[in-house]
Amino acid sequence: MRGKITLGLLFLMACTSLKKVPDLGGLRWSLVQLQNEKLDSSPVYVQFDTSAHRFSGNAGCNKVSGNYTATAKTLTFEEVISTRMACVDTRANERESQLLRLLNNHTYAYDINGATLQLKDSGKVILQFKGF
Repeated sequence: MRGKITLGLLFLMACTSLKKVPDLGGLRWSLVQLQNEKLDSSPVYVQFDTSAHRFSGNAGCNKVSGNYTATAKTLTFEEVISTRMACVDTRANERESQLLRLLNNHTYAYDINGATLQLKDSGKVILQFKGF
């Protein structure tokens, strides 16, 4: 009897400790917050190819892409590349450079709540996206 209880407890603990990796695919994630700055009608977005573990999108003026790894708790961006066209708008150019620095070879804790994706560092929201 004791063996069955121990086995049952081990199974229960294993089931509760396994968290499913949230599905990032199927949506276009539009950037709505870059660090503390709220963005209205931003052209910046990312999309995730969950089978190839790649992402692609628009960083503001240029196309962006790279690899990503997702666990139940973290999202890591790697080998981020972009095209190299200059932005006419100086502020858009600065935002794009900031975004690329924040993504390249960086790991974030992340939450998906409905159609909102938040990337956090030390508990602080660094990037927030809305899915469409």
